[in-house]
Amino acid sequence: MKCLTNKWREGAMLLSFLLISSLAGIFTACDDIEDEYITDTQLSILQESRTSLNYLLKNSTYGTAPGTYPETGKDILNAAIAELDALITRVEAGEELDETTLEAAVAKVNQAIDEFKNSKYYNLSPEAQQYINNLLAKADEILAIVNDETKWGNHQGQYPVENKSVLESAAKDLESLAERIKSGSITDMTQEIYDEAIAAADKKVEEVEDSAWPDNSQITWNLFVDGNAGSYIDFGYSEDYVKFGEDDNQAFTIELWVNIKEYCNKQGEDNCTFLSTMTNDPYWSGWRAQDRTKGLLRTMVAHWQDNNHTNPQEWEPGWKKSDNWTKDRWTHYAFLFRDKGLPGFDTPTDVKCYSMIDGTRQGEVIRVGESWRTYINKQSIANQIKMTGFCMMDNNGNRNEWFSGYIKKIRIWKTNRTENQVYASYMGNEEGVSADNPNLVEAWDFEVKGDQPTQSATRTITGLKGHTATLVGDNWQWIESTDITDNK
Repeated sequence: MKCLTNKWREGAMLLSFLLISSLAGIFTACDDIEDEYITDTQLSILQESRTSLNYLLKNSTYGTAPGTYPETGKDILNAAIAELDALITRVEAGEELDETTLEAAVAKVNQAIDEFKNSKYYNLSPEAQQYINNLLAKADEILAIVNDETKWGNHQGQYPVENKSVLESAAKDLESLAERIKSGSITDMTQEIYDEAIAAADKKVEEVEDSAWPDNSQITWNLFVDGNAGSYIDFGYSEDYVKFGEDDNQAFTIELWVNIKEYCNKQGEDNCTFLSTMTNDPYWSGWRAQDRTKGLLRTMVAHWQDNNHTNPQEWEPGWKKSDNWTKDRWTHYAFLFRDKGLPGFDTPTDVKCYSMIDGTRQGEVIRVGESWRTYINKQSIANQIKMTGFCMMDNNGNRNEWFSGYIKKIRIWKTNRTENQVYASYMGNEEGVSADNPNLVEAWDFEVKGDQPTQSATRTITGLKGHTATLVGDNWQWIESTDITDNK
């Protein structure tokens, strides 16, 4: 605690940091922590505060000479100690203080330390005192910029947040010079020293001002669709979305990122559809990626159960980590399918499909021995089923199984991607996403940089290969990526 007697402006800051760090430990504690533990922690904070004040009281030098504290300074510390003693008595008796009361006690300790420090006698000339006042005023001016949050961010005209440290350093240098003058370390303060200090500070301020963003090109916006309020994406019909080769020899991969803001709010429905091309008119055809029961990621895919293309059924391989884990979280989801079997297994011709989540194979693997159990797209083509996002359509064209949130970087491939390629996509190192790649059916990012897009300019969005996606309804908007909750 000796630093408290040697630091002029920093002593209170140090104690404040220590005490508020302790406070954070109390009020972010888990609910199941015993009350006794919380009370003991509050008691230790108050006792440590008292120890700090008592150290200053007992170890400071009192008198009338420069560098000493007046006898009246003791009154400041004794009054603060008395208030703490009253609180300590209450806590020792079993009372649990609320956050506001404890924070107020810490604030009063800091105020007492500041008042005590400022009572110190100094033998300063009027000129030296003026230098000190001017230096501290300049430091406060710079710190006012640091503390003005409207000046910091990634929008045009704002300063990059990481440059706060430049101004904090400038203010600290000015405060340090003022302290050295006040403590007597500098005995011959001159205008030249002062001017050099101010010029150095101004240079840092100018450096930060020059770093202001000239435009919004660094800002990322993601498409939010409020499916619970009626909006969705209509991708239209294209055979490309469901036909991935000749019958009995098809392979495809669906990749996307999803962040669910609110699960489906329709009574009795527990699915949240990401993308769907599916129909059951008159039998199941196509595929649909979704979240079921608030956390089960899966894809439903139609297949023939019996030989000679008979008995249409569906597979639904999926994986659930825990309840609600997909909410407010960016999750990378991929579904891999191949009629002839996926590689990487001891009997690869038997493995038809599985999911990958955040770059890793997860959950059920569909492994069957019968070669005729192959993908069905017939009725999706015959009925020209539109692909939809944020919902699926029933046979009457009614919207069902919707949700509200975000989908980005949709990739539809007419091949089975390798697990290494899917992992690379998850890690942000996509391979093969180009208009001239024949295995890429389509790619939509639903993520843009620059100025915030408007509804009128982005209601129809064209994919990398030319297919269009139309936003239906008006309950959608572009949200700055830094404002999107991600509990990953």
